[in-house]
Amino acid sequence: MTNGSPRTAFFSVLSLSFAFALGACRASETAPAPAAAAATHAAPARALTDVERVIALAERDAQVEEHLRHLCKEIGPRLTSSHRLQQALEWTRDEFASWGLDAHLESWGDFPVGFDRGPQHGALVAPETADLVFTTRAWTPGTSGPKRARAYLYPRNDEEFAALDGRLAGAWIVSPSYTKEERPSTELRKKVDAALTDAGIAGRVRRAFGRKGELVITDGSHEIDWNDLPKRVEISLRGDQFDHIVELARAGAEVELEFDIDNRFYQGPVTQYNVIADLVGSEKPDEYVIVGGHIDSWDGAEGAQDNGTGVATTLEAARLLAKSGVKPKRTIRFELWSGEEQGLFGSEGFVRDHAAELERISAVLVHDGGTNYLSGIVCTPEMEADLRAVFAPVVALDAALPFTLEVSEGLRNSGDSDHASFLSKGVPGFFWEQAGDTDYDFVHHTQNDTFETARQDYQRHSAIVVAVGALGIANLDSLLSRENMKGLEPRRMGVQLDGTKVSSVFESGVAATAGWKEGDVILTIDGVAMTSRNDITATLQKGGPKKTFTLQRGEEKLEMVLDWSASNGEKERAARAERRAAATEALKH
Repeated sequence: MTNGSPRTAFFSVLSLSFAFALGACRASETAPAPAAAAATHAAPARALTDVERVIALAERDAQVEEHLRHLCKEIGPRLTSSHRLQQALEWTRDEFASWGLDAHLESWGDFPVGFDRGPQHGALVAPETADLVFTTRAWTPGTSGPKRARAYLYPRNDEEFAALDGRLAGAWIVSPSYTKEERPSTELRKKVDAALTDAGIAGRVRRAFGRKGELVITDGSHEIDWNDLPKRVEISLRGDQFDHIVELARAGAEVELEFDIDNRFYQGPVTQYNVIADLVGSEKPDEYVIVGGHIDSWDGAEGAQDNGTGVATTLEAARLLAKSGVKPKRTIRFELWSGEEQGLFGSEGFVRDHAAELERISAVLVHDGGTNYLSGIVCTPEMEADLRAVFAPVVALDAALPFTLEVSEGLRNSGDSDHASFLSKGVPGFFWEQAGDTDYDFVHHTQNDTFETARQDYQRHSAIVVAVGALGIANLDSLLSRENMKGLEPRRMGVQLDGTKVSSVFESGVAATAGWKEGDVILTIDGVAMTSRNDITATLQKGGPKKTFTLQRGEEKLEMVLDWSASNGEKERAARAERRAAATEALKH
């Protein structure tokens, strides 16, 4: 579709009309009453559209911040199988119901053992004092009260092992990352580990592996047996603090640590649930648009951006639509899935148990990327016209928070959130694009994932985007097209990249065939400067199958062409283009 088409012109008019009407609505809320004489000549006020009513409500009475605050501060982290998750499930169900939605909990399975993380505190108490930043894996034991004890380094050799004789009982064992030359032999490690178990140490302390050691990442395995529960306490300590403790110990100081960790198991099976709430459609109630995110979280912080933010925007979108009194043609179903962090269990359970409904689901919109504002959506060419109409009001909403529709050959299935469960069954699943100035990696599964890190202005905007998008898709004349929804085989160069530098070249790849070498630096593709690995990956998939590269090799600049024309992905791309051209031609007749 070209920029000068009648449909594009219609979208432009729609956007301008929407902006004008919304501006008139805002002015009417703040302007003084006109004089009586002028009022007799004023044009009658135009009734607001459904979309305008939703946006007006959001701007005068936004509650998304309160949803997130309650979830993080009143309930807290929501590990699958924990009592806090069950509390969150029941609270969100009741919130949906309070706005008039048909809301309930639906089981998808169970976990063999439940786990609750309570308060925890750790400190370096000798030869100096400092509070410690740490975590333990979920579904592992705590200390059963404060445990203060001498800390010893894991031995590197037989001499250091012998020096620990008689000192291990109740001790904390600090395990540095030794160099290849220092690393104890396999035989020694077996002897040491057996001795640690026999002696009954307090636990082991390791260095957190998060970015630059500043991040403490929580994870864990739920696959445990009530009759064989984990017994060893394992501490993951912030990198700088861990390194300091190792330095003190190697300098000969008598290091003492104290940890008080309240981790509790409870016997299962523990039934697990999703939250489902319907705003029932007025014309096609058995067709659906699903809006959601996962409600569970890891429990090292408050689960704010992963994924309290997605839960909060889902709740707010539901409230805005329900309180605005809109009556969508199709049912808008709000879903909060649990078990996502352990393997998309909740959404996979839903598609398993609702197989008969899948063909009647128009779209699934998943928010699971933190607090940055929703900045776009990826769609196929077959969906483009419908979704441009749906999101025209969003495009006009705020120039400072732009929204773009990216047209792609197939929907993106990264497999790391709940949209993937639907895509695997042929249902259009969308993972929102997001943009903004918050660093998601800084909070993702770390000690920093707290309410205070969320941008509430972004949250308010994103809730409107979700509500408007869901309403627009629900009111389309038909379900979204599923034609050519599966992504094409991506274009691969056959290299490994370190930024824009080629760190290795695979023998069978197109780059090797073209003569690329390790150490080459990619400067441009088709004349466009490349500044990152992401730039390169994205540019490869756009346009035709032949790409001209400028490489820096030492002092020399080289121009090379890579050609994917013979690949299966390009053959399918060409076939799709032919089918679209044929369909367009048929419409003319």
